[in-house]
Amino acid sequence: MNKRQKRKNIDKLLAKAERETAEDASRLAQTNDDGSVNRLTEVLAKRTNAYGQTEMIIRMDASIPEYLFDRLVDANGDLFGEFRLFDNRVITAQQRKFINALCRDIARYTGDTIDQVREHRKLEFIHDKGLPYFSTSELAKNCSVSLASQFISYIVDFCLDNDIGLAESPLNYVDDIKHYLIKCLWTRKCALCGKKGQVHHVDAVGAGRNRKKIDHTKHHLMCLCIGCHEESHKIGQQTFMRKHHVVGVIMNQEQYEKLNYKG
Repeated sequence: MNKRQKRKNIDKLLAKAERETAEDASRLAQTNDDGSVNRLTEVLAKRTNAYGQTEMIIRMDASIPEYLFDRLVDANGDLFGEFRLFDNRVITAQQRKFINALCRDIARYTGDTIDQVREHRKLEFIHDKGLPYFSTSELAKNCSVSLASQFISYIVDFCLDNDIGLAESPLNYVDDIKHYLIKCLWTRKCALCGKKGQVHHVDAVGAGRNRKKIDHTKHHLMCLCIGCHEESHKIGQQTFMRKHHVVGVIMNQEQYEKLNYKG
């Protein structure tokens, strides 16, 4: 290789390095208000150390200059960051089935088609959550399992808020069971069958105690209709919960105030 060719190759390498440096600088300029910097990373390897902690080797989409490491360390010379894993799984066939079933229930109530209901609910969900547009189609591959789970819970909430009867109990397909059980308490819908319900104490309040004066945030609650409530007493609370795969929930003060329950 002659000197001219070598020089040309060197110039190409320098130009490439200059472009990469400029790209890094552009990414570096996109910092948060608190001075921290976000990086998209790929996990290359992981292991568990002797203390049971996970150690990982990661590759970032852009390098971080040494001076930034020095700037962000604490007084002890330690550097800390936050690591968040993305859900790379694509919506499952079962989740699509649940979404369509819920939209069919709403369609019977509104008179719209299933496709119209699904699109309306999705656009509202996207707007409320500030999300980019996504499709539940298996071909689009832009809806993760986690996003689909949130969308299902969102549709269930819509049905509870609007007194729309469901053909199947959401207990069979919602992932966030506690959120669903609390929503049932707020809307006074039986968590099992969806009928009009009332607040039920899973752990007994105790004979002679004033329900209006006890701290209900320390008790497990669920919403049951009269029929389900009678069944729970007939077969016993523990047997009832095992049979229907349901549990009572403890609410914090803010959640309990929204319950508007006087005991």
